[in-house]
Amino acid sequence: MNILVVDDDEMVRFVLTEKLAECGFSAIAACDGLSGVELFHNNVFDAVLLDLKMPGMDGIETLRELRKHDPEIPVIMVTAFGDISTAVEAIKLGAYDFVEKPPQISRIIVTIRRAIEKATLERKVRDLGKSVEESAALKQAYQKLRELDQAKNTFLSSVSHELRTPLTSIVGYADVSRKKLMKFIPEFSLDNPKNIKILRQVEANLEFLIAESERLTGLIESILDLTAMEAGTAEWKWEPLSLSEVIENTAKDYSTKLKVKGLEFVVAIEGDLPLIKGDRHRISQLLSHLLANAVTFTDQGGVTLSAKKINNKILVSVSDTGKGIIASQHGLVFEKFSQLGDALTDKPKGVGLGLPICRLIAGYHGGKIDIVSEPGKGSVFTILLPVEEAMKT
Repeated sequence: MNILVVDDDEMVRFVLTEKLAECGFSAIAACDGLSGVELFHNNVFDAVLLDLKMPGMDGIETLRELRKHDPEIPVIMVTAFGDISTAVEAIKLGAYDFVEKPPQISRIIVTIRRAIEKATLERKVRDLGKSVEESAALKQAYQKLRELDQAKNTFLSSVSHELRTPLTSIVGYADVSRKKLMKFIPEFSLDNPKNIKILRQVEANLEFLIAESERLTGLIESILDLTAMEAGTAEWKWEPLSLSEVIENTAKDYSTKLKVKGLEFVVAIEGDLPLIKGDRHRISQLLSHLLANAVTFTDQGGVTLSAKKINNKILVSVSDTGKGIIASQHGLVFEKFSQLGDALTDKPKGVGLGLPICRLIAGYHGGKIDIVSEPGKGSVFTILLPVEEAMKT
């Protein structure tokens, strides 16, 4: 597969071409948009990695020229984090996806392969034309293509809302805080009620800034975690692990949040649970996602976190008395970017990555996760993990 790399940074061009070659691709590099368009006209490429910010002809202009020559070529934008909103605009103009600098090779390889697979599938659908409606196999391919498009659209919507909005808030509140402090410091006096009021406002602004930053950091970490797990590049630290210990420590982190919301929190762990072979951080991450969901969707009643041994497995469950989920959505909640909305407002809560990450973590541990839920009666998430027989306590 032949890949065109267009980037004004020499080091980025070198790293991308070398790593692509190591992964079995043929890569040709251009140092600017004009050179990239010229190479594109004179060669056949399967995909393009295109820098968004370049002197002269920038990434957006270059994208338009490439799409004029070949409207179907998969183009992946390479962008700095601060330019994500512009990258989203590029996708609306026909780019397949975007990756951030510094480039993560594992993510780039996965993205390129998916982009080429999608483009190939589109060509097959077009070539067969009217027979799409008559061929069962082609209908299946067409459905898969629609699902890919829907997942991408959902992702773009999520990124646009969940990343751009917090960034705008952070910048705005930081700027307001800075200006107020500059005016306030020379005349600082606690005897002046006006100064005290300004100080409290600045403090509130900074608290909001920190909260938004933490939310944004969590979202970014979730996206990177999911990408790494799917690509097989995530780091795992396997060890003999006491689930009792992990559950107790995770429960401590959430007991205050549940108490503040007025919810009862019950932790029931069967004595002498055998050890498992697992990653302490990942199991804690799995439990944290489930407890966070329970807190979010439960307004009264309580949450129960329990664990017990069943034959040669350990069953961990997180149950709540929250809104519950209709049966038709039970399978969807484990799909990427599937968002659960408020029963009254239908407003999505979260970006829809927590439960897919839970499913991957359970799978890597040789286990599985399931749900039993009914609207108005709450939800029960269960994780079934195999026991490491040689490590019984």
